[in-house]
Amino acid sequence: MTSPIGMGIIGANRYAAALADYAAPPAGAEVSAIAPSPNGRDRTAAAALARSLRAGFERDWGSVARHPAVGVVLVASDDPGRSAAVEAALGADKIVVCPAPAATTTEALDRLSAAQTRGHGVLLAPGEIRYTPAGARAVALAVAGGLGRLHSIYAAVRLRVPDRGSGDDSILDRLGWDLFDTLCTAVPHALRRVHATVAGLFGGTEDTAAIVARLGDDTIATIDLSRCLPASIPTVPQGEVEIELIGSRDALRLEPYRTAVRFHGERDAARLPWMDEPVVSMLHEGVRIAAGEAPRPNHFEHFRRVVGLMDAVKASATRGDTITV
Repeated sequence: MTSPIGMGIIGANRYAAALADYAAPPAGAEVSAIAPSPNGRDRTAAAALARSLRAGFERDWGSVARHPAVGVVLVASDDPGRSAAVEAALGADKIVVCPAPAATTTEALDRLSAAQTRGHGVLLAPGEIRYTPAGARAVALAVAGGLGRLHSIYAAVRLRVPDRGSGDDSILDRLGWDLFDTLCTAVPHALRRVHATVAGLFGGTEDTAAIVARLGDDTIATIDLSRCLPASIPTVPQGEVEIELIGSRDALRLEPYRTAVRFHGERDAARLPWMDEPVVSMLHEGVRIAAGEAPRPNHFEHFRRVVGLMDAVKASATRGDTITV
């Protein structure tokens, strides 16, 4: 009988909590060890999660990253220090699932790439949109030319203001990665020009961002990121995402989370929604790779393209001017 693949969890945010609530670990895997985030703020929640999943509790996240019984590490942390946990796990030959972006700068990405080369680990592509059925189908259709030449892409993420405080990421790092990842996957051409503005509306230094980018084939991408008052998001209790792709032959509009989301109850209404299907899909992929049933991918060239777009957006927002690449 084949032994189950050991899973380690670092952090106790909504991704980890869902495994105890209703999204069981993937078939062929068992949770072996759990530790708090690098900043230690979720220590109590991590210990409770370990008891709930009947897993070992480690006080030091490094013990989970290097645990000999662990093949897949879920970094379930909103702490910007999660990059250090990802780096340690990659250096220990683990398959790493980090739904939030593990690196949002070129320097951090270089460290992770070096760790993967040194330790032979694998970092799966983050971003929940690419793992939703609707998002995956839409991007595949665009890549295959089913819409013709893409003329325009519009994408928006709106989340409630109370969801601001769980981590210290900027709005671009916190909300932008999924959309930048989708854009860089759907459109293979290089970025040419970008203009971005970032502003504070509800007491935060960065509550909203508007981004317009032109890619090499003259595709125009418009991206809106915002933390909104609850009354401005009437249809979904926690937040919403929408994407439109307009091509020379066809166009489509999708709301990728609407069919793949389960919300926590009113007991914890301030938390972001648990996008259960995308992250469980990431974990399934990680378990298959660890079991030798799927190839070991290397996404770092794609990561560099996404981070390059983010760098250009941040530079434009800082300068208040259009950046030509």
